[in-house]
Amino acid sequence: MEQELRAKTLRLIHLSDLHFGAQSQGALDALREALRALAPSLLVTTGDLTQRGHPDQLRAARDFLDSVQVPWLATPGNHDLPLLPWRRLIDPLRDYRRYLSPHTEPRVDGELVRLAFLDSTDPSAWRAGHIGDTQASAAADYLSGAQDGQIRVIATHHPFDDLSADGREGMRGARRALEILCADGLVDLLLCGHLHQTRIGILRNEGLRCVVGCVAATPTSPRCEASGESFVCVDLCEDAITLSPWRRTPDTERFRRVSGRHFCRQRDNHWREIEPDLDDEEDA
Repeated sequence: MEQELRAKTLRLIHLSDLHFGAQSQGALDALREALRALAPSLLVTTGDLTQRGHPDQLRAARDFLDSVQVPWLATPGNHDLPLLPWRRLIDPLRDYRRYLSPHTEPRVDGELVRLAFLDSTDPSAWRAGHIGDTQASAAADYLSGAQDGQIRVIATHHPFDDLSADGREGMRGARRALEILCADGLVDLLLCGHLHQTRIGILRNEGLRCVVGCVAATPTSPRCEASGESFVCVDLCEDAITLSPWRRTPDTERFRRVSGRHFCRQRDNHWREIEPDLDDEEDA
């Protein structure tokens, strides 16, 4: 599936790890309010929409995304597979496709963005995830069709190795997939989840282009970073990316924007970070 977006500037919201079935209702209501106020062109949801992949949880996640009243696309995470191991081996994404979305690797083509989702779930590597060479090559081929001025984006649940510095087993095939996406797809921005922590920065991998990486935390699950539930606002314009985490802190019932991180494309097609915002908080 390919979705078309047309705009001179583009705002995406990067959501991850909603974990329906274990969500905080207060955070859910505040999240809906914040997303409507920000009025993005698209919600990009990178997996773990549910806690156990149960049909009721999948339906609840879809109902919530629909209730925001803006377009949304998603790819599954490991928690969106069935709870029982034997069920993961037999059509593991059957319920996801039936109750949430028939598409696990949708595509987006817009005036400012060329975006490919990658399904990193793997029943044999449930926690770590996996991206194969064929998968990565297909996504890189799609990104290679980008026009001048388009930001090339990959969205997947499991982070690539250089964003997984928490001691957990890294995603299988991550290094090779990143090589393919950088060399053949000229990817600019990687959007991931899984860690329940916000991590934003430049990926500097030996021999590869410097690209922008963003791991979004969970905006609704009690299993969140100490600073509060969060999501990331992604503002794109030609050759520039701004990533702004929005957090729901313990002393407020609303999401608040914290300092944005700004990145620009260099003449050599590498990305670098420019001066961050100072005292940049606002409420939704």
